[in-house]
Amino acid sequence: MESNKNEQLNYIQNTLKSLSSSELDQVSYLLSLYQASSTNEQTTEIPMHFLGRFLGIQQNEDGTTEMKLGIQNENTYGVAQGGSIYTLADVAIGFKILKSLQEGEKVFTLELKVNFIKKGQGARLLANPTILYQGKNTVVSECDITDEKGSLIAKALGTFYIVR
Repeated sequence: MESNKNEQLNYIQNTLKSLSSSELDQVSYLLSLYQASSTNEQTTEIPMHFLGRFLGIQQNEDGTTEMKLGIQNENTYGVAQGGSIYTLADVAIGFKILKSLQEGEKVFTLELKVNFIKKGQGARLLANPTILYQGKNTVVSECDITDEKGSLIAKALGTFYIVR
């Protein structure tokens, strides 16, 4: 067992020595996510799942959700990848709904549509969700995704299911 661990450590050390500066930044980013999850660092009452943390998504005190842009969520062309924008909208709406639920209730996405309007560029994107309708079992919500300058990047519309 110990020799296997030593082999793994040697492999990791040798691999790290061959990485470029940019690749080392990526590894550091992943290690910081792992360390944050293992120490249970929470900045809000509702914990962020690993995918959200990986993409750079965090909740803000004002009810918005933001995603820091970087290599973890960019596409081949160096702008925010569509799936990361979709996830930002889904997470933002989900957290908005969760804040209105009773203990033990859960929310699941039934359907979410995103219209991509402009390239997601800059240091971060901001998601601002709005509840259009909240019934006994379903919620309809929309979410504007903007850049730092306030330009609309994407618009999401979704239906969510509440499990009581």
